[in-house]
Amino acid sequence: MAVDKILKLYKKKIELRLKTFLGEKIAEAEKISDSSKEIMQYIKEFNLRGGKRIRSILIIMAYKSLGGKNENAIIDIAVSAELMQSFLLIHDDIIDDDDLRRGGPTMHKIYAEKYKNYDNPEKFGESMAVIAGDLLASLGNEIISKSEFDEEKKLKLLQKFNKVVKLTGYGEIIDILSGLRTDVREEDISKMHRLKTATYTIEGPLHMGAIAAGASKEQLKILSEYAIPLGMAFQTKDDILGLFGSEEKLGKPADSDIKDGKKTLLILKAIENSNKEQKEFIKNALGNKNITEKELIKVREIIKQTGSLSYSENLAEKLVKKAKNAIKNSDFEKQGKDFFLEIADYIIKRDY
Repeated sequence: MAVDKILKLYKKKIELRLKTFLGEKIAEAEKISDSSKEIMQYIKEFNLRGGKRIRSILIIMAYKSLGGKNENAIIDIAVSAELMQSFLLIHDDIIDDDDLRRGGPTMHKIYAEKYKNYDNPEKFGESMAVIAGDLLASLGNEIISKSEFDEEKKLKLLQKFNKVVKLTGYGEIIDILSGLRTDVREEDISKMHRLKTATYTIEGPLHMGAIAAGASKEQLKILSEYAIPLGMAFQTKDDILGLFGSEEKLGKPADSDIKDGKKTLLILKAIENSNKEQKEFIKNALGNKNITEKELIKVREIIKQTGSLSYSENLAEKLVKKAKNAIKNSDFEKQGKDFFLEIADYIIKRDY
């Protein structure tokens, strides 16, 4: 089955389970208070806005590729990855002060707008969004703990879930500090990509699916050798799309990385290879919350002129090739292996 068909099939099943699970949580919250019900309703709406559900589908495919048969049980584990992602995104949006996520307002902006007539609605919105993220982290643990897997597997799955959150947090710290530092190196960015993206986007989901299927240490090692370079390629491509993509496709503004002063590989290599005038322009643009469209276009031009865009594109392609080589000779079931090879190409071929 082609990647698109697999993504479409399981996206529908995952979203149905998400809808049911979060509907149950709304009913539970209603018994506590109106405000509890309200936040769970916002959480449900946020989770059901869309997205390709790649992380959760990787869980399902890793499970099936190692002989897993209980589809209902693994869909619950897949849903935990969606809850984790939403939790991390909501907190990330507060950190970056973003207004848009998945084509709609970020959680802190939803609350700030609803309570705009009260004192300091922005601070209130951020406080409520922090709580929404905390609730989602709890729900991710809950759905794993109540799944149909045996106690040993559930313990391992909970340990992996929380390890992914922890490592992603370490990666987020590197990302935030990179906006302050002037000595950021390519190896710093690689470490951030590994921790913040590769672990929670590819490796963590694959390991969770494999653990549920009873994977061996060797099989988990092969999945890591596939996942880490693929996850780093994913983030490299994401940074490109974040600057050269359209707001409509991204679901958020294409200037957010520049406004946030993020030292992406694109920026790092452009500064490294630019002349004095270009260097000065990029440094002035970074972190400028009032950057104009004309200035943003010039930043893009400099990134192209300095060879930085080509460097990032070529690196992403090399990383994908490395990932595919790691999985080619594995003993995974054919449909799963074919999916992993195809999804690697799918990730790198996302357009602007």
